Amino acid sequence: MEKTKIAGYVLLVIGLLLIALPLWQTYNIFTGASKPAQVFNRPVVLTVNQNVSAFDVQGQIQNALIKTLPIDFIDNTLNLITWLLLMFILIYGGGKIADIGVKLIK
Repeated sequence: MEKTKIAGYVLLVIGLLLIALPLWQTYNIFTGASKPAQVFNRPVVLTVNQNVSAFDVQGQIQNALIKTLPIDFIDNTLNLITWLLLMFILIYGGGKIADIGVKLIK
C-alpha cells in the first residue's frame, strides 16, 4: 500500500473516533450516567429572607425567584452549554479529519 493510503486510513480512524467518543460521552451525560465538567460552580447558597415586608418589592421578587428557580439551574445550564460547544467543535474537527482521510484514500 502507498504511504498516502495508510495515512488516509489512519486519519479516517482518528476522525471517526473524534466523532464517536464525544457522542458517547454526551449520551452518557444526558442519560444521567455521568456529569459534564463543572466549569461554572458557585458556592453561594441563597435562602429565602423571612423578614421581607409587604412593601419591599425587591425582596419579594428575590424570594419568588429563589423559590421558583434553583440557583444550581443556572450553573448546570451553563455547564451543559459549554460541554455541547466543546463536543460540537470536536465532532466538527473529527469530520474534517475523516474527510481528509477519505480524500487521501481516493
